[in-house]
Amino acid sequence: MAAAGKRIPLLKVEIVSNPATVIAAGGVVWRDGRDGREILLVHRPRYDDWSLPKGKLTPQEHVLTAARREIEEETGQVVLLGPPLGIQRYEVRKNGGTVPKMVHYWSAELIGPEREFVPSDEVDKLEWLPLDKARRRLSYPRDVEILDVLDTVTPVVSTLVLVRHAQAVKRKDWDGKDTNRPLTVVGQATAERLVEVLAAVGVNRVRSSDAERCVATIAPYTASIGRQIHLHPEISERGYETDPSGLEGMAEHSWKPDRITVVCSHRPVLPALSKALGVKVGKFAPGAFLIAHQLEGGRLVYERFRAP
Repeated sequence: MAAAGKRIPLLKVEIVSNPATVIAAGGVVWRDGRDGREILLVHRPRYDDWSLPKGKLTPQEHVLTAARREIEEETGQVVLLGPPLGIQRYEVRKNGGTVPKMVHYWSAELIGPEREFVPSDEVDKLEWLPLDKARRRLSYPRDVEILDVLDTVTPVVSTLVLVRHAQAVKRKDWDGKDTNRPLTVVGQATAERLVEVLAAVGVNRVRSSDAERCVATIAPYTASIGRQIHLHPEISERGYETDPSGLEGMAEHSWKPDRITVVCSHRPVLPALSKALGVKVGKFAPGAFLIAHQLEGGRLVYERFRAP
């Protein structure tokens, strides 16, 4: 069970509010080759350098969505994001001056066979290299530092995404049963944006409270992958109040080897639910979520995100 073992400290991923800061995202793309792990590097003709695939976020884009999109645009390969590898901070030139830049990196595992690469003005060459050769080929020491984190957070045994439902109609404004209280327009938009976020990490199992506001938060994603939502009344507000011991079986339902599971519940339930799952969430705003990766030996690495 995930509660066992040492936890790696929580990494809070926040997009800074300074408009002058350039925010980018990318990853270390890897696969298991015949002679060990191989890393995919990109060559950028504009700079004549070898680097890790990355790129800037578009307006309002979530950092996880951007990381996967940039990797796939630059390399043509399909990947799923795993544990975080760190954040680079350095200065770049912009509008005749210099501004700070932050680049978020994740482990990015190749999914399926290698796809044909089409060179572009941005990236004209790719190369798969063993770890040691990749370290020597990279043009920047900061990229080597990111690459060296990969071994410390892989392989992943199981992944859990714990979500607080998106913004719902207020209780005082709803005349029906509380379990049927729906999302607001803002909440519905959050649910739609969660689709690409959950896809970026490859969620393939869906668990939810049976309350409408929880189901509606993850229903768009579930529809996108053609899966069913497994309902758990015991993690609803009503169910938890009736029988708090019902949470005891959630760890078994949620942590599965080689699976990425999303669980959607409510603010009053999340503290007890997170304890049952072996994670720690703290205070969650509507639509916020936590991603926890269980590594070999029972270690956990966390990331916490605001609502997309």
